[in-house]
Amino acid sequence: MIKKKIFQKKLIKIIEDRYTNWEQKASMIERTIKEEENGEELFKDLIITHKKSKIRKGAASILGYMKNFDIPEELISRIIEENDWTVRYALSKSCAKHMGKDVLDKLIFTFNERINTVEIALKHNLKLIFAESLGYMEMKEAEPILTAMLQDIGKNREKKSIELISQILYSLGEVGDKSTVELLIHYSADNVYTTEGIRNSAEHAIDKIVKRLKFSSKKDLLDAINRE
Repeated sequence: MIKKKIFQKKLIKIIEDRYTNWEQKASMIERTIKEEENGEELFKDLIITHKKSKIRKGAASILGYMKNFDIPEELISRIIEENDWTVRYALSKSCAKHMGKDVLDKLIFTFNERINTVEIALKHNLKLIFAESLGYMEMKEAEPILTAMLQDIGKNREKKSIELISQILYSLGEVGDKSTVELLIHYSADNVYTTEGIRNSAEHAIDKIVKRLKFSSKKDLLDAINRE
């Protein structure tokens, strides 16, 4: 135990170094974990169990810059188990960077496995985190997963449904393209099935797509879509 704490203190010192960039930290971490037989395990343990979210986030961020680290199943699971959104953000980005499209299949499997076993009271929050993480990964392949979640909600407009719709729409803004805009316009319309929160989320998502596709305005984007 003492040896573990001493080794992890080495890792934490690198993580907290304010004068070293992420790539340099990643190289230093990779060299350091080679010094210990179970170095990778101890680094992974920082992401999963360290009591300070700042350390968990730092380790998760560095993970994305490491070149020789195989992502274990526990880190995929951790994406939807982590309570701090900043850590989920860093871990989602890093896992997507390392694994590409494969991370989606593994995340879906983990989510489905968990949603079928958690208490009813926890299902809503789990869905929120799942939708949020899909947005963080910024993969076009996540769009049909998110739109399927909207279809499952249907016309239900209870408080929790509105909250989940808003999160899904926000994430669609992170992964969507021109083909997503029609759906977002539907949710931005003022009708009996929308609320101010839903409309604002849809408008925000459209703005994200406008910016990411490098259009100067929403009107320019819509004009381009209409010309196709």
